[in-house]
Amino acid sequence: MCFCERVTKGEIRDALASVIPPAGLEGLRRRTRAMNGRCQGFYCGAQVREIFEGGRQ
Repeated sequence: MCFCERVTKGEIRDALASVIPPAGLEGLRRRTRAMNGRCQGFYCGAQVREIFEGGRQ
């Protein structure tokens, strides 16, 4: 999923399914380090947003 920080899709799904899920993408970013690498979400940002929006429904 996030190549720069080596965050997997499973880690993102786990964060979204936690007892207190992140309220926004910035919260998800802090919890998982996704979109925090060298590219700052250029490569993985769209996929992370798609998972985030799908996990909130």
